[in-house]
Amino acid sequence: MKKIAIIEDDTDIRNMITKFLINHNYEVYSAPNGREGIDLCQKFLPDLIILDLMLPILNGDSVIKQLRTYTDIPVIVVSAKTMVQSKIDLLRLGADDYMTKPFNLFELLARIEANLKRSVAAPPKADIHLKYKDIEIENCNANIKGATVQFTSTELSILILLLQYPQKIFSKQNIYESIWQEEYAYDNDTINTHISNIRKKIKKHTDTDYIETVWGIGYKLK
Repeated sequence: MKKIAIIEDDTDIRNMITKFLINHNYEVYSAPNGREGIDLCQKFLPDLIILDLMLPILNGDSVIKQLRTYTDIPVIVVSAKTMVQSKIDLLRLGADDYMTKPFNLFELLARIEANLKRSVAAPPKADIHLKYKDIEIENCNANIKGATVQFTSTELSILILLLQYPQKIFSKQNIYESIWQEEYAYDNDTINTHISNIRKKIKKHTDTDYIETVWGIGYKLK
């Protein structure tokens, strides 16, 4: 049974999501603020986190920052904020997905299933060894010039996809449908932001820009 952590200060929303997910065979833990949410995640090690942004004590942005110092488990942000820039900023911080309140519970369930599938099935937990110049991936561990680099599960999935086909130019649709395993709906912000995150993490360890933007088409390894 997969474990879901809900970090949400609105009692009605928290209880509604909890009941819904329990009815769909998930083990659910919840916290009403960011500080308790961090403690809960460290104690129960959930498979996925549903996170509100406007939290007391410690806001959602700070929760993501702290989580990404030690775990790459999927984080789905649910927020009343609708601005595109808010979504981009959250993806840059390390969120995997974003839903705007109010949302349909069955859409949330679909997003949960997709993120769990991606984190478990891709990248695989074993039997993968890829090397491209100074980048090496052994199972779920990524190394650049010998230094271990912490990628989120989504970022690592994208990087593995590129390394598996180093000569291929991937359109944004190719990447989205390969990683998210759902029909592409012109979500360029999500793809662009994850690629940007991967580039920044690589650049911390090498001056080489490994991912080339092929204008009007997509991305490929350089």
